Amino acid sequence: MKFIRNLFGKRRVTRVSSNWSDFKFPSDVLEPEAVGVFSSSDISSAWSAVYMARALQNVYSGVPVHFVAHSSVAELAGFLPVTPQMHIYTNDPGFVDPAVPEGVLMFSPQPGDDLLRFVEKASPLACVSTQKHPAVNIRVKTSSDVVFPGGIYDLMKVLKMETDTVWKPTVPGILAEKASSVLSPVSHRTLPYILATEAAANVLERKRAEVPLKIVLVDGKSTAIPPETSVGLLAAMVAGASAVATTDRDLWIHARALGIPVIGLDRKGAFNGWGGEPAPGDTKFLEQWATLIRIGW
Repeated sequence: MKFIRNLFGKRRVTRVSSNWSDFKFPSDVLEPEAVGVFSSSDISSAWSAVYMARALQNVYSGVPVHFVAHSSVAELAGFLPVTPQMHIYTNDPGFVDPAVPEGVLMFSPQPGDDLLRFVEKASPLACVSTQKHPAVNIRVKTSSDVVFPGGIYDLMKVLKMETDTVWKPTVPGILAEKASSVLSPVSHRTLPYILATEAAANVLERKRAEVPLKIVLVDGKSTAIPPETSVGLLAAMVAGASAVATTDRDLWIHARALGIPVIGLDRKGAFNGWGGEPAPGDTKFLEQWATLIRIGW
């Protein structure tokens, strides 16, 4: 099976390599007819694509911005001040709805297998990234390891393009209202709260840590958040929190992307790519919690 995957993977790369449009540098980067960004279903990929889309909106004023995203994370594009032209896929990234027009200059902050399939079927002008990948034919080398969202600003800086480096995503009003209705079903008015995974909350409780606000659990038997809650709605709940305490990688990334104070207990070393200093064990986790309480939010 590994041989078959490798065989078809190599064939796909060959097809992609022969699928590129004629490209003129630097004019096609500086003055493209349209630009786009690609996101897989991964939360980190989705948020990096949101930041990339915002940078493109700033740099390419008046140029159409296309946003290709998996259906599970497409809602996050609504956190942009201007919603880009959306192209959604569910199972096969080679078939997006509606189709992306030919000749779009694509950007992919975190390229993966889905991007390769998309480029195979679409006809982009080129695909730009800071990371090496078979679907990327313009790799922009930056001076440091890519940590989001700073890596996007580094990319734009290398291309001699200025963009807003202090922008943060904004929760759409409809998602903010839905979040309030879930967290406060009667009044729809939420008091300040700390969003936490059950495991993180258990550590705080077991060690009798000071907890100045109500803790809202995102998982476990005591949570009021339905398991079918969408990615966008969960992000709205993160955005409304005073702070986040988590053992979950996705929740950590939500908080980092939205600029919410967060401490993370990362026993497996999986909380990478978005900066911060997740704790490897309980002791460091509790120290960071105490610091957060002392500094405030």
